[in-house]
Amino acid sequence: MITIKKLNKKYGKRKIQVFEDSKKLGEITECWHWICIPKENHEILRKIAIENLWWLLHTDNLDEDVTEQEAWEEKIERWDKGHSYGADNKSLFFPGEKEIALNSINNK
Repeated sequence: MITIKKLNKKYGKRKIQVFEDSKKLGEITECWHWICIPKENHEILRKIAIENLWWLLHTDNLDEDVTEQEAWEEKIERWDKGHSYGADNKSLFFPGEKEIALNSINNK
């Protein structure tokens, strides 16, 4: 059974530890405003990262004239257009991940 632990509530220091039974599969962190996942167990960890992307990477620093949902949608669109360090204007999402990432705002 896969379980996760969300650690550190402060933005920029958040991380997710992933376990299968009592064995640690890995830890997901933030790096350069995107997810940082170890190569070992990458497929499992990436799925969990995308499902919890909002918790891992959102920020509380919002403009007064946008809602949290609108700010999240804008961030997802930037990532989808590859607007991140080293992305070369290619989507950071694998096929099918964008919608999951958008909905991760509901997985607080």
